[in-house]
Amino acid sequence: MGTFPEDWSGFNPMAEDFYNEAQNKYINECGQNLIEEAPAPLKDEKEKRAIKQAKYPYLVVPKSSSSVTERMLINFFGHALIQDLEFRRVSRVYFVYFPNIGSLEAARLKVERFPNLIKCITGRHQTEHASSIPESQKANEPMPKPDPAFTVTERTPVNLDSRNITVSYGRNKHPDIRRPPLVTKKDYTAKGSLLAKNDPIQRYLNVKYEFALERYNAYKVKDETKISEVVLHFRSGRTIPVSAIAADHGVKAGNLLEYGVSKCIVCQNWTDTFCKLCKMPFCNASCFADVADKHKETCGKEELLELDEKVGRKFPKPGLPPSGSKVRITAFEQTNVVYVRSADIKVDIAYFSVLTEVMMKGKTAPKLQNKPDCGQIVLYDFETRISRAIVLNVDDPKDIYVVCIDFGSVEVTQLENLYECSPYLAGLPCYPVAVQLRGVPRRFVGPNIREIMYKLDQEMVFDIKYSKREYDFSKGLQIVVLTEIDINISLNRLFKTIMTPVEPDLSEPGYNEEWLSHIPLNTGKNVDLVVTDNTLLSCNLIYCTPTFLAFEVTKMQRDIQEYGEKIAKCEAYAPQKSTLCIAKYEGKWCRGLCLEMVGDGYPSILFIDYGNIVPTHVSDIRPYPPQFNYPIMTTELDLIDLPGKLTDEQIKRIEQFLAVGTTVNCNEIIYNKDDNNYSVRIDELQAILNLH
Repeated sequence: MGTFPEDWSGFNPMAEDFYNEAQNKYINECGQNLIEEAPAPLKDEKEKRAIKQAKYPYLVVPKSSSSVTERMLINFFGHALIQDLEFRRVSRVYFVYFPNIGSLEAARLKVERFPNLIKCITGRHQTEHASSIPESQKANEPMPKPDPAFTVTERTPVNLDSRNITVSYGRNKHPDIRRPPLVTKKDYTAKGSLLAKNDPIQRYLNVKYEFALERYNAYKVKDETKISEVVLHFRSGRTIPVSAIAADHGVKAGNLLEYGVSKCIVCQNWTDTFCKLCKMPFCNASCFADVADKHKETCGKEELLELDEKVGRKFPKPGLPPSGSKVRITAFEQTNVVYVRSADIKVDIAYFSVLTEVMMKGKTAPKLQNKPDCGQIVLYDFETRISRAIVLNVDDPKDIYVVCIDFGSVEVTQLENLYECSPYLAGLPCYPVAVQLRGVPRRFVGPNIREIMYKLDQEMVFDIKYSKREYDFSKGLQIVVLTEIDINISLNRLFKTIMTPVEPDLSEPGYNEEWLSHIPLNTGKNVDLVVTDNTLLSCNLIYCTPTFLAFEVTKMQRDIQEYGEKIAKCEAYAPQKSTLCIAKYEGKWCRGLCLEMVGDGYPSILFIDYGNIVPTHVSDIRPYPPQFNYPIMTTELDLIDLPGKLTDEQIKRIEQFLAVGTTVNCNEIIYNKDDNNYSVRIDELQAILNLH
């Protein structure tokens, strides 16, 4: 029987291994696997995802580059901050879960601080960053839709048990204490009103005093609102410090001739220029030309120069210079109200001539014996410099408000610094005119704007532009634009830029409380204080501020409220511990300091201008702008001579006596240097606690 050869045509010993995908291994020359193996899907994976997304807030981070890995995200956010992390290979995104909203907010701030490193969207919150995921990455597995029931601004219950800081138990309204107006309509309509006579356009009806903090040394500035000394300045180059001569030698105006200074025979300005032969005083060539012919006849003959009525004192007409003229600034009244005068050479000479005349004749003027009337023109002595002033408010003899009409600044003085003004001095022309800066709002005069004000001395010349149609009849002010002629900078634009707060970037570290100055309390006995908060009486603490500073705290809130309502744009902000912020309390935005964060979305905020500590949600907090470098004017005080632990009934009695917004007389205020705190003794509290 014959045999047939075997058929080996289908024999392939490598086929089984070739078609077995389990044998496939793709590695590079370094032995690294080039294909990531997908783990076997869990049976209840989708159910677990739904539970985690409902339970925890999360960030969705696309794997936009090879550098975005699980290890990189753990290092970036911090291992302690992450609850769980999941990578979806089809959509190529990481789900980073966090234990609470506070942790999510801290992680989101890190992402915003380094926007070029990773991009993400926030779970439970629709954001514009969702569009940063390419459509190709969404094709196979759709991106999970954030649950609209939960957002970053969601208000979860407040966790009071985890707080180490004692919060205020009450929700008292912050006090709103406003200064009464300096001048009212009654002052103008009263019979025989001097104010109606000396201010016919009722300009001083809206006058404001914005420099109270300088009066109490809240700011250390080199120059005040007036020039350092009244100097007689001529364009010819001669500078004669008449006030310095009079002060150093203790002489009167009549004796100035002994020191080589006398009045010009024509215009009556003080001068040290004389004819070498007859010693006739004249200040410049213009005055000498008026009497040149008669001087030629009498010079050297020891005869008196007789002048006719046409030759004598000359004063340019006062008032606001025409539009397009050159002006100088003499003083600031508010952030948008300044006093200007013409920079014309004739007005310059006449202006300093009036200042010198008032100063010289004021040396011999008698002091006022009785309280002046509202609207009365007096002489005001400020640090040996005398100028004319109009009295505005005399309600308190210790605080008499006047306006220095030759400068425009509002000052507070006492009766002992006022002198009688003769009709001759009162009749001299007044050249400074108040104007309002177009487009510049009225704001709290803080350190930034003060620094600019004090640098704008009378040597700077501005170009003034205005339209007569922009005259505010209700305030008696012309609305103008001032431009510095040398460097062509608009003063209006400069002031508006400095005063407008700018919301800081969330990546910036923020400001600590030490960044702001603190106005110390006056220690001693019988000190009047305004109570700003009494919600921490259980700790024997109360917050107060002096009466004069309570007005400043209220004025400050106007700027802070506008920032929170119109300028700050972020929806939520979680400040770091011990950093400043702007927080909302009872519908009003105020300055705050973050004392503690417990992860519930409600940082403990100390409202530094009042004193209460309130858990405030992150959606009611905004970053602190650097323009608000106002000083802290409210102080924490320990109530001494009280029981260590007050009962609820005792606290209620003290609350009624120390109600928020009331003025209380403190028997003694003590500063403890070692502990850097203040203590207050109020004897009336003892009687209140002993009531049954």
